[in-house]
Amino acid sequence: MSLIFGLVSPVLFSENIKADNLFQFFEDKYFLETNFTQTTSANLKDRQITGKIYATRSGNFKIEYFDPIKEIISADDNFLYKLDIELEQLDIVPREQYFKDTPIHIFIAEIETLGDLYNVESCLNESQMVICSITTTNKDSFVEKLSLKFYLNELTELSYLDTFGQTISLVFNDISWEKFNEKQLFIQPPEGIDVVYH
Repeated sequence: MSLIFGLVSPVLFSENIKADNLFQFFEDKYFLETNFTQTTSANLKDRQITGKIYATRSGNFKIEYFDPIKEIISADDNFLYKLDIELEQLDIVPREQYFKDTPIHIFIAEIETLGDLYNVESCLNESQMVICSITTTNKDSFVEKLSLKFYLNELTELSYLDTFGQTISLVFNDISWEKFNEKQLFIQPPEGIDVVYH
């Protein structure tokens, strides 16, 4: 992995993003730290929450949801951890049983495997904005269609339609691709939390 980290890639500006080169945008991006606003739309109703994502190309990540959910999900090499603060419970699940096929893989999968995980159907350029439509190669995926939106030189939104008929949109703000302290990926449960292994 250290060899990959040492590679220098040319910057791909959003106006140059096309269906055949989309994943080049991520070639020099091995860390992600961003706040987000997530909107879930179903049955003509919208539910909105905010949160924060930390992710690395080593495959590890942490997603923290703020009020009103107060939930943290993280993953290391072996396990996925789900902390529900309101229920005062930390669930620990073998990683291979969970998160096999979700959009987080765009940020945690090795660059060279992105083309194996996703098919880029199209990229539509509109002035300074580019919207790319993607499908997963896994026919059993719960994600039916995925899109990435870029504005100027930055990724601004990820959205997808799932098999339950929900549209989930994550709008990113204060996005950073700079290296961060990987201790940020760990969950530190408060005292009194029940730990449940599955």
